[in-house]
Amino acid sequence: MIPRTQAADPATKPADAAGFRFVRGNGIAWFDYLLIIGIMMAPMTGLRLWKIGPSELLCFIWSTRYLGHFMNTRFDNPLTRFWWPFFLTLLAGTVYCLFRYPSESSGLEGVMTWFFMMYISFGVYYGMKDRSRQEVLRVMEKAGVFSMVWYTLLLIYSRAVSGYLFGVRLWYGGARFAGGGRNPHQMAILALCLVFASLYVLARERLRLKKRALHMMIAAFFTVILFLTRSTTALMALFASGALFLALAAIQYKQAIRDRQVLTIVLLSLGALVVAFGAVWLYQKFMDWVAADPNGLHRFQLFAYIRDPLTKSPLFGLGDGTHSNAGISEFHNSYLEIIGMTGVIGVILFIIFTFRLIKTLSIDRLLWALPFALYIYGLAGFGLRRLPNWVFIGFMLVLAALPQTRDEAEKTWPTAPESEPARHG
Repeated sequence: MIPRTQAADPATKPADAAGFRFVRGNGIAWFDYLLIIGIMMAPMTGLRLWKIGPSELLCFIWSTRYLGHFMNTRFDNPLTRFWWPFFLTLLAGTVYCLFRYPSESSGLEGVMTWFFMMYISFGVYYGMKDRSRQEVLRVMEKAGVFSMVWYTLLLIYSRAVSGYLFGVRLWYGGARFAGGGRNPHQMAILALCLVFASLYVLARERLRLKKRALHMMIAAFFTVILFLTRSTTALMALFASGALFLALAAIQYKQAIRDRQVLTIVLLSLGALVVAFGAVWLYQKFMDWVAADPNGLHRFQLFAYIRDPLTKSPLFGLGDGTHSNAGISEFHNSYLEIIGMTGVIGVILFIIFTFRLIKTLSIDRLLWALPFALYIYGLAGFGLRRLPNWVFIGFMLVLAALPQTRDEAEKTWPTAPESEPARHG
C-alpha cells in the first residue's frame, strides 16, 4: 500500500490560522470558500465582463493571499519550472504576431488569459501545499458538493422556469447543457475534473458510508452532466481515463509487488492484442463517432493548417490567437494550439512539464487519471485555457507532494473531531 499523509494535528494549526482565516467546524477556512465557489462558477463564462467573471474574480482574490509564497520561492516544482519560461515564450510570440500578423493575435486579452491561468495555478499549489491531506481533500469535496447542488438547481430551473438566467443561456443551441457558459466545453471540463477527483477519493481513502455515498453521487451526477453537454471530446476523455483508472485501481488493490507486476503485464498484453487485432474496427468506429458530431470532421480540416504558424514563426510561435485557416479559426486541439502559440520552444517546455508531472504523480499512480482525462480532452479541445484544468492539476500535485506514512494510511478519513485524539486502525 502506498504511504499516507500525516493526519492533521489539532495542536498544530497552520501559521495563518489566526486572523480572518477562521476555520469552521468542518475543517475548512472561511476564506477557502472563495476558491470553492470560484470553481463552482467556472463554467459560467456568460456572466463575464471582458475576461472577468465571478469565478475569475473569486479565484484571483483567493490566490492573491498566497502571493508572497510563490513570489519568494525557488523553482522547485513542475508548475513554476513550466510556467515562467512558457509565459515568456508566449509573450514573445504575441509581440511578434502583433507586428507581423495583427489580425491573428488576441493581443492583451490573450496574454491576460494565460497570466491568469499561471497566477491561479500558483495560488492553488502554494496555497494548499502546507495544508494537511485531509484539508486539501475537504476543499475538493466541497467544490464537488457545491457544484452538484448548484447545477442541479440550474437544471431544474432551466426546465421548469426558463432556459436563461440573468440573460445568460443555460443550454447551448437548446440541446447541450452549458450551465451559463458561452459553450458547453467549460461545463465539460469542470465535470471531468470533479468525476475523477471523487473517484480518486473513493479509491484511495477509507470513507464512512455517508462520505462514500456522497462521492459516488458527485461522480455519477457529473457523468450525467458530461452526457448532457454532448461533448464527444469529453466523453472520449471520460471513457479512456476511466479505463486507465480501473486498471490502476485493480493493480493497486494487489498487496504483493509480484502480483502487481503480473497484473500489469496481463493488462498491457490484453491492450496490445486489442490494438493489434481490432485496429481497423476501432478506427472505423472512432471515425463514425467523430462524424456523428456536427463539428467532428471539420476539426480535422482545421488541424491541417498547423504548417502556417510554423512557417511564420517556428521558434516561439505567434502567441495566443486564431492561427488556423489563415487566422479565421482556432485549431481546437491543445497541442496544435501550443505549437501555434509558442512554437518549438513552447512544445519542448510542455513536453518537459508533462514528463515532470508524470514523475511527480508517480508516488500515487491513481493521481494520473485526472490529468490523463484532461490530456485526452486536449486532442479535440483546448482545455489548457480553462480554469478547472489548472486548479485540479494543482490539487493533484499538492496531494503528491504531501508526505505520508504507512500507519496513517489505515485511518478513516475524515478524521475524528478535533476534540478527540485520532485513533489508529
